[in-house]
Amino acid sequence: MILLKNQFPQLLFISCLTKKFYLSLGNKLIIRNIQNKQKSVPEPRGRFKDPKTFLEKCGRGCGELADKFRDWEHLFTASSYEMKSEMGISTRKRRWILDWTEQYRKGVNPYNIPIRTRRKKKK
Repeated sequence: MILLKNQFPQLLFISCLTKKFYLSLGNKLIIRNIQNKQKSVPEPRGRFKDPKTFLEKCGRGCGELADKFRDWEHLFTASSYEMKSEMGISTRKRRWILDWTEQYRKGVNPYNIPIRTRRKKKK
């Protein structure tokens, strides 16, 4: 979020309440969130007992990456940066895995969603 400096006094009080810090660049102000939240690790339910079965059910080739995760907790606590730098997982698969782990936290079991193919345009 970019704000002008004349809006700064109004946001100073809000920043104390929401744990945000401000970075000043010239006459603009950039607000960044401090991300120090712990990610919750849901209990395995149903047939999902290990990362391999979870990732295979997610589809899109994620089952091949199961050996890169140590255990169930590592699957749900790994950040995007960690998956990129330490595990070498591509952006598409990283986003897909993170989306499915978040859905699983909300109670949705993974299922295969096929990739849509585009139809050829008629002339």
